[in-house]
Amino acid sequence: MRALLTALTLILAAPLAACGFQPMYAPTTGGAVGPVTVAQIEGKAGHVLKTELDRMLAPGAAQGGTPQHLEILLTESVSQLGIRLDESASRAELRLTARYTLTPAEAGAAPVNGTLFAVVNYEIPTSAFGEIAAQDDARERAAEILAQRMRAELAMRLAQARTSRS
Repeated sequence: MRALLTALTLILAAPLAACGFQPMYAPTTGGAVGPVTVAQIEGKAGHVLKTELDRMLAPGAAQGGTPQHLEILLTESVSQLGIRLDESASRAELRLTARYTLTPAEAGAAPVNGTLFAVVNYEIPTSAFGEIAAQDDARERAAEILAQRMRAELAMRLAQARTSRS
């Protein structure tokens, strides 16, 4: 039974190998983003974003080699959405926009530029300190979402660059 499953797996995997399928996060030659050094990012959201990216891109540091350098310019905007009877806002939308530049370690390689954003909605409590806490929580959630999106986009863009060079 085990031999039959192994044979069936090989038969089903053969067409994928023939079409050039390669996993984006393959450990040998493809998919890895790291090693990457992330420059300091201003603000509370920048600190959370840098911490998350350092954590996510740390496995790439084990691969050795000269690290790539990632610089991010982070902008934040808050829009009031709902209005209470006393004309104060009841909901808000926090938008983080990150413009990034990844400078490859190889001499002569073109830098990778891009823009990503994350939008998080939150309810504004009636107390002033509650509003600060809600906005800080939304800021952290948006930065974590942005870090995940950035890692995925960098992996995809670097994998595309590798296939175009081959």
